[in-house]
Amino acid sequence: MSVHLSDIVMEFPGTRALDGVNVTFGFNEVHGLVGENGAGKSTFVNIIGGSLQPTAGGVSISGKPVTLSGPRAALTHGIAHVSQEGSLVPSLTGAENIMLGSEPKHGFGILHRSALRAEARRLLTEWFPGVEIDLDRPVVDLPMAERKVIEIVRALRGDIRLLILDEPTATLEAREKKRLWYIIRLLPQKGVGVVLISHFLSEVVALSDKVTVLRDGKYVGTLEGADASEAVLTDLMLRRDNMQDAPAAEAPVAKQTTSGGSSVVLSVSDWRVAEIQVDRFALRAGEIVGLIGLTGAGHFGFARSLYTRQGVVRGKIVVAETEIRHSGVRAMQRAGVAFVPDHRMENALAGDGTVVENLTMVHSGFAATGGVLSHGKERREAGRIIKLLNVKTPSQRQLIRNLSGGNKQKVSIGKWLYGTGNPYKVLIFIEPTEGVDIGAKMEIYAHMRRLAADGAAILIASSDLGEIAQVCDRAIPFVHGLPGAEIPASEFSEGRFIQAISGDAA
Repeated sequence: MSVHLSDIVMEFPGTRALDGVNVTFGFNEVHGLVGENGAGKSTFVNIIGGSLQPTAGGVSISGKPVTLSGPRAALTHGIAHVSQEGSLVPSLTGAENIMLGSEPKHGFGILHRSALRAEARRLLTEWFPGVEIDLDRPVVDLPMAERKVIEIVRALRGDIRLLILDEPTATLEAREKKRLWYIIRLLPQKGVGVVLISHFLSEVVALSDKVTVLRDGKYVGTLEGADASEAVLTDLMLRRDNMQDAPAAEAPVAKQTTSGGSSVVLSVSDWRVAEIQVDRFALRAGEIVGLIGLTGAGHFGFARSLYTRQGVVRGKIVVAETEIRHSGVRAMQRAGVAFVPDHRMENALAGDGTVVENLTMVHSGFAATGGVLSHGKERREAGRIIKLLNVKTPSQRQLIRNLSGGNKQKVSIGKWLYGTGNPYKVLIFIEPTEGVDIGAKMEIYAHMRRLAADGAAILIASSDLGEIAQVCDRAIPFVHGLPGAEIPASEFSEGRFIQAISGDAA
């Protein structure tokens, strides 16, 4: 029992995103799907899930040809897709989200709340016995791992045989990931195959029975799980017949030791927000500083509060020797502070907008003179950013939701670079490579280093300790809302980080 995709071709104006791809996904396996940024993974799973119809090729289920004309048609054939960005309604409870669209009703269309809660609980217990989630709480108040479980249960509500999980653990801490791993392993035992897309190659290797590699829209091969290692997969993903085709940004960019004499461009004193207390913090020109911590440690909240000022009880913030007395994002933007948040499709990008519309979001007046927009100037500047960040898109008019995770993230960064006569002094990133594959990661890291080399100060809050070790000049661990002693790059190691964020640092 399987889903087979044969000779799949997908063409967009000016590009061939998929070129003759053949893959079979069984209902009794976890099947990893990997490839670097722009390899065609997102396009491929959108075809499996019915969101896109291929230019050529066919789909068959257990040997019978089918037409997946849309997500609803895919569902009727037992295929469900849980996207990277998610689709839960934050204000609704877990039970309401599970039953969304199929709510039991009394007569006259009145919602049968007790029946709804009972059915949602039954579905959770049926699929994942032993997993306890408070389904009466709004999902906005639940941990990310529990939200993802709720989304999976909702997807499994029908007669599902193949579940596509796109970056399911991208926003999860290590302990939450392990919990979701357990759930993913359960599905093939219940007759539901899993197509797993993840930029964490260690995750793909640990969970997959088979792994298929795509490169530049072409099928490279399918490996048995036992034969797939991170080194082997990386080689297959990045190997090129013509190395001149490789973008320059993929070359390693060495860290630069920031001089202690560099000027302070952002400083904070007596900062209080919720349970977070930071007495003093300074960020210097040309350095990249990482914030690390366990779930709820305060590193994400601190980074976010510097820009949004939401929840700040008191504190002083100075940018380039000027105190920022007015709260709000406009004041920070005018002061020269840019912010690239996590959950980009919720917090940074408009999914139904085009690439150019998203790039122009921050500096919308750049290409206008006297209130009249110059489309030519807009296209030229957008083209400059697309080339600078190596955004792989068939055109500037491509919808942002149809791009891969890495390209979406590049646009999220690029909107701060579009139309900037004077570059931003400070850039704050939260989970900068969330849901991004290895190739795009290297490009993003390289661009961060170039920005720092040009004098920008960069702050990164990340749950990826390897990311912090690779790109940062120093790291500050947070424990229970308090920053600990900084860790210089010369002392970076996984053991040192874990010791610091667990509160065991000397």
